[in-house]
Amino acid sequence: MLRITPIAILQDNYVWLLEHNQQTLIVDPGEAQPVLDYLEQHNLKLDYIFVTHKHWDHVTGIEAIKAAFPDSILYGTGHFDIPCRDIALLGGESLELMGLNWKVWHTPGHTLDHIVFHTQTQEDNGVVQDYVFSGDNIFACGCGRMFEGTAQQFHHSLQSLMALPLHTKLYCTHEYTLANINFALHIEPNNTYTLHRQDVSQSLRNNAQPTLPTTVADELKSNPFVRCDQPDVIRAAEHFSGKVMGKPEEVFAVIRQMKDQF
Repeated sequence: MLRITPIAILQDNYVWLLEHNQQTLIVDPGEAQPVLDYLEQHNLKLDYIFVTHKHWDHVTGIEAIKAAFPDSILYGTGHFDIPCRDIALLGGESLELMGLNWKVWHTPGHTLDHIVFHTQTQEDNGVVQDYVFSGDNIFACGCGRMFEGTAQQFHHSLQSLMALPLHTKLYCTHEYTLANINFALHIEPNNTYTLHRQDVSQSLRNNAQPTLPTTVADELKSNPFVRCDQPDVIRAAEHFSGKVMGKPEEVFAVIRQMKDQF
């Protein structure tokens, strides 16, 4: 059974800790001490580290964690020089780790070096469950800032995730959900699913629970950044830009600009 635990770090980040086949993996350790404390408290040895991209809040904890677990193997984006990286990944690779088969995708947009990690398990009822560890590519009801690359690249990266099965669980790195929902309702004020999602997410946060992971189905119903073909999203982009939008990636570019200023 795959066990996935969020470890809260910094102000609003999560390090995802995976346990499977008596091995342990962490994703995007932006701070070391909370991770080291959790491993010690649960008597766990660290075997693997995944890093999706170069930003400080995803890599700052690496050196201290590697010092504590020198035999751990770090798989990180090969499009940038990640500290202590053992194996560089460019996207397109297949990995066999922890008794799981992994696929690595290059997903530029937030940064040009961004990658995500996809795996599957088969549940007791025979259903195949998909998991994506998506860094800052997609968020619950949002997406990362477009620091590098083009709107076309970012839109394509998001659409590649949205092509996965609807039940796919998306493990992003930031607890931005409520703020993202506020913006989504600014774009689509009549989206009843987003209003429902706001109530559910607020209840979770009131009880100090994470709003993550999200799913492909949830994002397709409420995330404006993957709904750039929807009438209300197009209207919002056209109203803001004063231009007729011809392509979804053009809508995406305007919506991303609106979010930056929201």
